[in-house]
This record gives sequence, structure tokens and C-alpha cells, in this order.
Amino acid sequence: MRKTIEIVAIAIIAAILAFALPRLGVSPYLRTLVYYSAFYLALGQAWNLMSGLTGYVSFAHGALAGIGAYAAVMALNADWSVAESLVLAAAVTMLISLLIGVTSLRLRGVSFTFATLFFQQLALLVLRKLPASGGPGGLALEEIFPVWLPHALMLALAAAATILMLLVRGSRLGIRLLAIKGDEDAAVAVGIAATRLKLGVFCASAAIAALAGAVHGLFAASLYPDVVFSIDFSLVALAVPMIGGVATAFGPVIGAVFYVGLGELLQIYAPSLHLTVIGLLLVCIVLFLPAGLAPGLAAILPRPAAGRLKPVREG
Repeated sequence: MRKTIEIVAIAIIAAILAFALPRLGVSPYLRTLVYYSAFYLALGQAWNLMSGLTGYVSFAHGALAGIGAYAAVMALNADWSVAESLVLAAAVTMLISLLIGVTSLRLRGVSFTFATLFFQQLALLVLRKLPASGGPGGLALEEIFPVWLPHALMLALAAAATILMLLVRGSRLGIRLLAIKGDEDAAVAVGIAATRLKLGVFCASAAIAALAGAVHGLFAASLYPDVVFSIDFSLVALAVPMIGGVATAFGPVIGAVFYVGLGELLQIYAPSLHLTVIGLLLVCIVLFLPAGLAPGLAAILPRPAAGRLKPVREG
């Protein structure tokens, strides 16, 4: 019952934001902040679904989002509809993630992380040399879409990714993934198909990242390989769950809002220290709040008193 209420609440909040922001005279600046919060939330939940539940730290999700962005924009320029372009972006990226997973998910720890870093750089090199993608000069979207469309799509995607994480986290699949994270050898010993589960959840998280990148392609309208495949997006995908709470459904929500808010303040008051402060923040969270801000806030907030209420005596 509680999970159903949470799912309905997420859907209602996303629908209200998508409907109200363009129609209530909200400033473009605030709408942009909401958009980037949703974008980073979708990326963070994609990373959280894979790395948060399995413990396999990936730096490939920024590149997966970039592949989705390029696939969608190329399809749109070939006169595909928005829906068809999004499906194509997810399908192409899932296929690529399947190839990555088959070759790298047998690695563990730092070896897997370095394998995903290698893929990030490989994707950049390929896109810079590929004539169909515009090469180093980038790729421009030939059709201009109304600004509300990517905003609404990104909010819907962020809500859907959060709901998916909520469902998986409390399911038998989530328990098995967490068992792999805790002790993969012991999980395999009790009959959990670790390799198959890791591959499946990696492909699912890649689809979410691809859709986030594809929708962002509609918003940005111009794609440049050095920007789209920058390591920054992979770092954001990792930072958002770590700030809010890894392997939780609502931790990345807090992490995305916090990251965007802090980033805006730093861009205004200390632009040259932006990445430095974010890095120091992550170090402090790992050292002092390893579970993230969400569990810490839950511990601080008052809870209703347990037990039965005592009857009030009259007179």
C-alpha cells in the first residue's frame, strides 16, 4: 500500500510540474533548473539501478547518454518521429551496452571501472571520426521543437526511472542484486545467476541513460562530441546517487536537487572552484555520511511516537 502511494505521488508531482511550469509564468531560469534536476535525476537513477544495486562502479553512463543523444538526433534529421527516435536511441544503446557487458562484466572492482572509462574515451574517438555524426564539428538538430516538449519528456523520464528503482529495490530481483553487491561468490554459491542479472540490469540502466541523452538532444539542439562525451556527465551520474543515497529510490532525488542548487551557487560565487568543491563534497559524504543525505535526513526528522495512545481521563 505504501509503495502504491509513493508511486502515485511521484506521478502526480511530475505531471503537475510538466503542466504548470510552462503555463504559470514561471521564469525560464527556474524552468531550466527544474529541467536539469530532472536530467541529472534520470542519469543518477540509471547509474543507481546498475552500480548502486550491484556495487559495480560504472563511468560509462555519460557515454551511453551521449550515444542515445546522437542516435535520436540522427533519426530526427532523417524524418523519424520523436517517439520512433527515442525507441531507436534506447534500442541502439542497449545493444551497445550488451556488447560492453559481455566483455567487461566478468571483471570486478577497479578493473570493471577502468573498462568503462576506456569505453567512454573510445566512444568519443569514434564519434569524432564518424562522418555521419558530423565529426569534430558536431551535429545540429534540423527541426526546432517547442521548449515544453523536452521539459515534459525529461520530467516523465525522471519520474519513471524513480518508480522503476522503487519497484526493483523492493523486489526479489533487488534482493538478489544486493546479494551480488554484498558477496558475489556467496550469491553464486546459493544459485543466483550473477552474470545474467548484472547484464540485464546494465542494459536496462543503459536504456534509461540513452533516453535521458535523447531528450537532452531535443533540448540542446546541437551536439558536440567533446561536450556530449565529456567525463562530466559520467561524474554527475555517479555523484547524484552518492550525495543523496546509493541503492535508494529517493536518494538521487535529493542528490539531483542538491547538485543543481550547489552548482548554481558555485557558478555565481566561485566558478573556478566548481569541480573542486563538488569533489571535496563527495569525499566528505563518503567519509562522514557514507549512506548519503537521504538516510541522514530521515534520522534527523521527527518520527511519530510508536505504540498505542493512552486514553485521556476526564475530570
